[in-house]
Amino acid sequence: MTAVRRIVRFPTERTGHPARSGATAIDITKGRLREWLGRLANRLGAPGAIQPTEIRDQVTGQQVTVAVGALSVRLTVDGRDYYFDRLSGRFNGTGSAVL
Repeated sequence: MTAVRRIVRFPTERTGHPARSGATAIDITKGRLREWLGRLANRLGAPGAIQPTEIRDQVTGQQVTVAVGALSVRLTVDGRDYYFDRLSGRFNGTGSAVL
């Protein structure tokens, strides 16, 4: 049986989206502070936090799993594993799930 693969094209530029209506000054300030802290973390090279999860992409049919261990994070996409250092976020290598 041959798997059917569909190509989904995403925009080359990220487009902004409008803020929700009725945002208070506190909501706006919290959003700006969160963005500023995120930009600072990127500038300092801090790794991003991620939680264990499983995602079934309805558009592409891909299965994506994130597993967080004591020393590494494993990202699995359709049976192909990608390993990252838990603390630095650096890519450590790949592997394949046993079928």
